[in-house]
Amino acid sequence: MKLAEVLTLPKFEARFIERVNRFVVKAELQGKLVQAYLPNPGKLLELLLPGETLILTLNNAQGFKPNKLPYLVLAVLKDGEPVLLHTHLTNRIIAELIKQERIPIYKGYEVLAFEPSFEGARFDLLLKKDGEKVLLEVKTCTLFNDKVAMFPDAVSQRGTKHLLGLAKTKEWGYLPQCLFVVMSRKPNYFLPAFHIDLAFANAFLKVKNSVELRAIAISSDEDLRSFTFVKEVKIPFERLESLVKDRGCYFLVMEVKDDLKVEVGALGRLTFKPGYYVYVGSAKANLQKRIERHKRKHKALKWHIDYLTVTARVVADFPIRSEEISECELARMLKGFADGEVPKFGSSDCHCQSHLFYFSENPLKRKDFIYLITDLRLRL
Repeated sequence: MKLAEVLTLPKFEARFIERVNRFVVKAELQGKLVQAYLPNPGKLLELLLPGETLILTLNNAQGFKPNKLPYLVLAVLKDGEPVLLHTHLTNRIIAELIKQERIPIYKGYEVLAFEPSFEGARFDLLLKKDGEKVLLEVKTCTLFNDKVAMFPDAVSQRGTKHLLGLAKTKEWGYLPQCLFVVMSRKPNYFLPAFHIDLAFANAFLKVKNSVELRAIAISSDEDLRSFTFVKEVKIPFERLESLVKDRGCYFLVMEVKDDLKVEVGALGRLTFKPGYYVYVGSAKANLQKRIERHKRKHKALKWHIDYLTVTARVVADFPIRSEEISECELARMLKGFADGEVPKFGSSDCHCQSHLFYFSENPLKRKDFIYLITDLRLRL
């Protein structure tokens, strides 16, 4: 099925309820609960929040291998703008925009093939210009705010492998390029998501002199029938060099299902009621190792949080790799909308009342919590 045919299929607006698993969502469509296939492996935390509007289409008419679900997720609305979530369509859209000479940085390029394979590696597009062949890897970027976009939104070993693999293709006589496609007209800058995937950010810097790294922003009309907006997005390489450091602060989200009594060092025996707890910490070096240590069940009990994580289930962690904000500042921000706090927990060496906060419901489904993380990460 051609791209134009896919985008003109019937579309339905539905209210997002929850993500059943990595590729299935539950939504409310015309008063009924339905399940839809989500062709996007990203976390999408800031997009897939309860109550947000999804754009669905019929799953058996997409030109892709169908599954048993009746509907397929095409996009989600963010501030009234459709954000394409169907990553399989991105290559087709880019190829079509190149053919139409709608992307300024690709004027004069010819699309020779989809998914070319070389030396056991597969890439997205094979292009040609002035006799030179270009291997192009296309990455769909859905993590953004009004100014900055980042990729990936989850740790992507595959993405790191693609970047390093692209760099090797020069030996085969090709020009390697990676194009990051931001699904919004708003951002003017793109960065690798060093908060989320430090290995990818380091690979990005490693290949910047051997792979052409580019970014564009695209946006469709309201009906998601055609992509009418295209602009180049800047990549501030010089600024990036100073940002990719494994130090800063972090949030650790834990779940307690039943009343829990724990001896916490000098704090004595504490009772944790059922719900969710968010801990704020920091590390001046080896931030990721600090987080992974907290998550281990078997370890020396050194910090207050260690006493809790040996029993409570760690749901998620959120590194904030920045030297411009302190854990105490983060604690004050979190306190503003938390449902409670555990006095003196994690704050024995500062003036804060606590660095552990209580939420009666899962904070990963709350806009205030997710938007705080997004705002902290999407800064230049």
